[in-house]
Amino acid sequence: MKSKSVKTKAGSFPKFPVSKKLPAKAKKEWQVLCGDRNHYRVGFYCPPQSKNSQVKQLEKHDILEMFMLIKGSQTLILDDGKGEFELKLEPMKPVMVTGWHCGYSPKGPYAGVSIVVERDKFSTIYRRR
Repeated sequence: MKSKSVKTKAGSFPKFPVSKKLPAKAKKEWQVLCGDRNHYRVGFYCPPQSKNSQVKQLEKHDILEMFMLIKGSQTLILDDGKGEFELKLEPMKPVMVTGWHCGYSPKGPYAGVSIVVERDKFSTIYRRR
């Protein structure tokens, strides 16, 4: 099983306006919106895959991250070391993720949007399924 490792450095978010609407792009899988250097960053997760079989890799960070569905439908594929399982996200019910994960939008590409909160400095490992 091949894997890839990526380190995310502190301050890993775009400059953003204060007291103004933040720019968000449609049909983009992951976009970091803002953050607080050495603390956290916030973004939207909007997977283009519409079924489990289309997800080709999982990722795992050395930090916790929170997913909260805010629009549409989204299912996370998780692996806590005992094998993969699915967790259908529910609107406004946050889920903390620590292990291998990725997601899909069952109602079609980019149809589900979650807000994600994570530290702004961490390492990520990607593994193929």
